[in-house]
Amino acid sequence: MTFWEEDEDEKLATVSNEIVDLSFRIQCKILPVDHGWELGQAIVKYLPWLPDEPDAALHQILVAESGNGWLSPEGGNAMLYPSRRTRLALRLPKQRVDETIAALDRQTLNLADRYEILLTNPELHQLSRLTTLYTRFAIFHEGESEEQFLERTQHQLATRNIHPRKMVCGRINLLNKDGKEVVTKSLMLAELTLKESIALQQRGLDEGKDFGCGLFLPHKTVENLLSEDN
Repeated sequence: MTFWEEDEDEKLATVSNEIVDLSFRIQCKILPVDHGWELGQAIVKYLPWLPDEPDAALHQILVAESGNGWLSPEGGNAMLYPSRRTRLALRLPKQRVDETIAALDRQTLNLADRYEILLTNPELHQLSRLTTLYTRFAIFHEGESEEQFLERTQHQLATRNIHPRKMVCGRINLLNKDGKEVVTKSLMLAELTLKESIALQQRGLDEGKDFGCGLFLPHKTVENLLSEDN
């Protein structure tokens, strides 16, 4: 038995299906940990509208060894070894789903002429009701301190009426973008309302979503695990 009080409006609220995650099973023997830019470029060949679609984003590919994403694998030369359960996902407006499936199902992506990824078995997933979210890769501007980054992010989200009560940066991740180094950190936002959580998942941060940055996922804290059971 658990004793847990929830706001009734929040409890009864439903998750909009305007934005969904579309995932594909992948066949791929090996892949660099830092693969976001090359993966995004490979997908844009089939979805040329992706970088200009404000509500679309690319998930970077994860395997079990990547953990929950709060602590990412280190080293620019580190490799991933996808399993049969590994999937590639895109966050998309629902009206883009059918054309994305038509373009990518059973398609083989070629990354930097070195790695091939066969996509099959598309599946749709709703966004999460959890209210603690994180992104693995939030982009820092050149010379920006963590405090400046958090202030900039807070202002950006406030313009969308999203007001996280807690914001915490994790470890630094250096990513390649077209041969240039991009500084990112993982970022967790806590004590969001359900409405804020959905809005943040739908839009993410403004930069880098076409190569796996600024995209928010549920972080399963004890609080959120309890709320899932209600």
